[in-house]
Amino acid sequence: MKIAIISDVHLGDPKCKLIEGGALTQTYTAMREAMTKFTGGPPLDYFILNGDTLDFSINRFEDSCKIARPFFIAIKNDNLAKEIIFIPGNHDKHVWDAVEWETNIIRTMKDHKDPRKFRRVQEGLLDYDKGYLELPGVTTVGGPGRYGTLFLEGLFEKDRVLPISIVYPNLFIKAPGDTYLVTHGHMLEFAWVLLSEFLADVVSRKKVTIKELEEFNIPLTSMVCTGVGQAGDVSKLFYKIQQEAKKGRSGTLGRVMDHVIPKVDKMIDLGIWDFLDTAVLKVMKKWALKVAEKGVSDTRYDKHFFEKESVRMRFLTFYEASCVQAKGLGLNPPWKILFGHTHDPMPPDNPMEITKKELPQLKGEKVWLYNTGGWLKEKGKSAEVFYLDDGGILSSINIQ
Repeated sequence: MKIAIISDVHLGDPKCKLIEGGALTQTYTAMREAMTKFTGGPPLDYFILNGDTLDFSINRFEDSCKIARPFFIAIKNDNLAKEIIFIPGNHDKHVWDAVEWETNIIRTMKDHKDPRKFRRVQEGLLDYDKGYLELPGVTTVGGPGRYGTLFLEGLFEKDRVLPISIVYPNLFIKAPGDTYLVTHGHMLEFAWVLLSEFLADVVSRKKVTIKELEEFNIPLTSMVCTGVGQAGDVSKLFYKIQQEAKKGRSGTLGRVMDHVIPKVDKMIDLGIWDFLDTAVLKVMKKWALKVAEKGVSDTRYDKHFFEKESVRMRFLTFYEASCVQAKGLGLNPPWKILFGHTHDPMPPDNPMEITKKELPQLKGEKVWLYNTGGWLKEKGKSAEVFYLDDGGILSSINIQ
């Protein structure tokens, strides 16, 4: 098999390098030429999109999908791949949610059957010995795709469709001599596992599973991730506040708080102690503005993200749960892990090593972390296209 892996395309974000003004860019051409050179002409067996391919956090669903169509049509027309594996990230996780609704609720109720429980996660296995993708628990069908059609195939032209299989959040690749794990990486960030870190030991006495890492955090992640982009003009307001805060400015936030605080103050009636809520609200405003003016830290382009102690401990939780998942597939623990999310490339010749000395609970002596970078327009930033060749050897090429 020949496989290519990229992440963080962010179709729908105006900063996306691959599409501008509805047309593909020279950056797309460079990516296409690199992939064609890797395969020698024939299409990839699998093209893996490792999270945040679509961006619903700052864009409505319909807009991002419309913007994305030229990219997917070109993959087919340029004969880049036989199949696509789509791994949702935090900015397009609603793609996975839609799969859950389509397969477990809509289709079953349309057949007058009781709806099924949501799976919450769907692991995938690419086995070099078998030469195809397996989705455990999913029924196979005939046709060019082993698992039938899903709505994402509507991103292609009619009658010119590539099979798309959706895996969330972990894809395992069993190659000769190596077991790889491909995952977006948002579960290593506090915002996406906050509730499980606080409440997992309250509701469960066992170690948290991959399913629980997803399920426990749904109340919060559904709101702060893709849900934020679906609130019309409120979404635009949130986006403006966020962009200003990244630059250390707080003008819009200050105006919003000046409007909201008097309304909140009227809603709170403490009688003779009513002055207290006014004082507290003023302190909260002062604190919020101070935080914004300092500049909000961002995981994107954070070269030291994987070095942080809190991230290392979340990695351990995620890794142990992933090893349990791998064991259920008959695999050894993965020791080469490909992430996205941070937009900061870590190519095969410069991975990050985590040793047993650093994290004694690791099952093996060490694991290697790689990162595919991102495709947004940022000065001095680039993306990495990762490849696995017929022998399962990992390599990459940098695209500016």
